[in-house]
Amino acid sequence: MLDLLLKGGLVVDPANHVQSVLNLGIRNGRIARLTLEEPPAAEVVDCAGLLVCPGFVDAHSHEDGLRAGAIQADITLRALRQGVTTLVGGNCGSGPRDLPAYRVAYDAKQPVNLALLAGHTTLRRLCGARDKYAPVSPETVQAMCATLEKQMTQGAVGLSMGIRYEPGMTLEEMCAVARVVRRFDGVVAAHIRSDAFEVFDALDEFLEIGRRTGVRLQISHIGSMAAYGQMERVLSQIDRAAAEGLDVRIDCYPYDAFCTSIGATTYDDGFLERYHDVTRIELTDGEHKGFIPNMEVFRQVRREHPETLTVAHVMNEEEIDMALRHPRTMLGSDGILHNGAGHPRAAGAFVRFLKRYVFERRLLSLDEGIAKMTCQAARRFGLPRGTLGMGCVADVAVLDPARLADRATFAEPALPPEGVRMVVLGGAPALRDGEVVRMDLGRML
Repeated sequence: MLDLLLKGGLVVDPANHVQSVLNLGIRNGRIARLTLEEPPAAEVVDCAGLLVCPGFVDAHSHEDGLRAGAIQADITLRALRQGVTTLVGGNCGSGPRDLPAYRVAYDAKQPVNLALLAGHTTLRRLCGARDKYAPVSPETVQAMCATLEKQMTQGAVGLSMGIRYEPGMTLEEMCAVARVVRRFDGVVAAHIRSDAFEVFDALDEFLEIGRRTGVRLQISHIGSMAAYGQMERVLSQIDRAAAEGLDVRIDCYPYDAFCTSIGATTYDDGFLERYHDVTRIELTDGEHKGFIPNMEVFRQVRREHPETLTVAHVMNEEEIDMALRHPRTMLGSDGILHNGAGHPRAAGAFVRFLKRYVFERRLLSLDEGIAKMTCQAARRFGLPRGTLGMGCVADVAVLDPARLADRATFAEPALPPEGVRMVVLGGAPALRDGEVVRMDLGRML
């Protein structure tokens, strides 16, 4: 007997080129049947008129770090409510310091699965480098490589670099650590050195890592790097690199505003040459919450509260569309929060993408859209997820296309979406009709 039968839904599994009304059976945590028959099951869920697909895989997220040995379920919980069952975390150079300790804090205490990238900035700090604007010695690079090798052995799926946030790193340093990742067949993901009109040189620098080392590359949140008038040329630049033989992919979120802390190097001197107007940047919390009125307030908050998150409404929506339609692009929320405040992408990116790009505007087919949310990221990071193939782990999302809506806004970024009917992790329901029923099914992968 099956444990669970999802009956009569439109099953969409791009990894196996499936798109038909079928019954999906789960037994012992795995996909056991995909059939027109109705085999006996301990529980049958009527999915007529609903979409049944693999649980979503978020290619770029920022899960919470350890606080007093624990992890807050804020990013992870918002992910679950969207149908996400696996996050790729540790991005932009900020992976955890101690992977085994992080695993102990994470396993069976979070609602979704997590794969982690080692963080390049973290490696620098662990090996004694404190000045983000300064290069490091060859001895420090050697120590970083040894620490990275240990973290890869402990289960990191690659390395993330926040080149923008740690501008002292050199190409030689980056290539040295990339060679370690290459030995493990991992991925090097990066927030590249700059954006807007400076993006072309920044992209060339990152692509050169692939040319010199052969490592697989992932360009993080391409929208926030190039949606200022540069996207078409940047995508052509990436395609030319792929034609050379570089293994390069992209992630993007479906919003025309980025989010980072006001103290980040993003806002170092000269930032207005790229973004033009400080009044298009808002503070997500604090005394001056809302759009920044002038440079005096900007400087005050940056000096006194550099950790405060900002949302910069400076990107072009049509260029976000261009990026998300590109075949090398997969979906990543880039979800990040501070004091529970932040960007609505943490709570709405996946539902927003499916509703706007597939069902409403039809910029992508259903198969293309679901692939960008599931199997593409799973394959990229070597994760046994993102598919409904026989015998595979049963991570499943059940959605109601007629009710699907992202409700998170810049004013209320925590609002959960509508239309996510059921989410299953490892064969066990974690969410039913929008209500979380299990918070302990997540594992580090």
